[in-house]
Amino acid sequence: MYLAYKFRMYPDEIQKKKINSIFDGQRYAYNYYLSEIKEKGNKYANYYIQDSMNNLKKTNELVAPVRQTYINKIIFRLQDNLKKCKNSKFGFPRYKSYLERNSFTINENDYIKVNLKTRKIKLPDLGEIKIRGYRDRTSIDGMVRNATVSREKNGKYYVSVLVYLPDVKSIEPTNIVGIDLGIKMLATLSDGNIYENNRYIEKYEKRIKRCHKELSRKQKGSNNYYKCRKKLNILYTELSNARKYYLHKITKEITDNYDIITCEKLRTQEMIENTNLSKKISDVEFSEILRQLQYKSKRKGKRFYQASEYYPSSQTCSVCGHIDKKYKDLGERTYECNYCQNILDRDLNASINIMFEGLKLFMKNRYLKKAYKRI
Repeated sequence: MYLAYKFRMYPDEIQKKKINSIFDGQRYAYNYYLSEIKEKGNKYANYYIQDSMNNLKKTNELVAPVRQTYINKIIFRLQDNLKKCKNSKFGFPRYKSYLERNSFTINENDYIKVNLKTRKIKLPDLGEIKIRGYRDRTSIDGMVRNATVSREKNGKYYVSVLVYLPDVKSIEPTNIVGIDLGIKMLATLSDGNIYENNRYIEKYEKRIKRCHKELSRKQKGSNNYYKCRKKLNILYTELSNARKYYLHKITKEITDNYDIITCEKLRTQEMIENTNLSKKISDVEFSEILRQLQYKSKRKGKRFYQASEYYPSSQTCSVCGHIDKKYKDLGERTYECNYCQNILDRDLNASINIMFEGLKLFMKNRYLKKAYKRI
């Protein structure tokens, strides 16, 4: 499996100039060929780009000092974006801006050295750079594959190191948990533990709105406009980091304490289309929680399952199995079974049902593995 370690990076002024020159060259090449494709059509992207690239590198001052491999990668990315947008309603990709996130990838893995004792990383053409992150680690496990240097919207520099780790053998499970994800409570576990929804968007919404209002009053292209835009980007970064920290904290605790973890498959795109709940659903980031649970379970040798999106976990009684369709309504917060008189919190009842569904999937997979061995 592959795993990425992301560090904050502190380049000196000379290193910043080198990094920014690569960003400028890549961005110019990307925007130049995108404008050519808009004028001449998609056929231009297939055969003419590679022929004209050498001429651009000779004639343009921004592209000339940049390695050919970096230019090739950004052109391949442009071609991939064109393929993705071909059948999309959004049309052509957007032009790249230096105010947005910029990045390039270094594939010379033999020359990438990470030393967490001295807190430095050595990169080709850039030399040693100070880094910060993963205070509890003294080394990186696995084989380094590449490193991606990026400058985020807030102006800070980061480096993400991709390493290859051998797959961990699954441990023999001793406990199981079902997780019901929601808006009122972010995660309700089948053993009764609850993780609250911190609603980070509500904490930052007023400040972001105020900053947007300030930006709308600035003259576009002025120094004050770019200062205000940087301030806005910093607010969005703070919001994103607060969410990430909380989600990583939750998923780490769950994958440390449980051996079989089960969630529901969620169609988040369809859920976001609901205008009444779209902001709240975007804030909790269900898909990110599921992604983290999946890769962390695999890394620790745990098992992660997802029940079908059509499984009626909220409508089914966790004691007798009776299905009551009135609990499709999210306003019903307490499950009261008409058959066995079971009374439970709606989310806890759903998480118990999801736990049983995960146990079924585990037993099914174990039976199939034994059947294949016999064959």
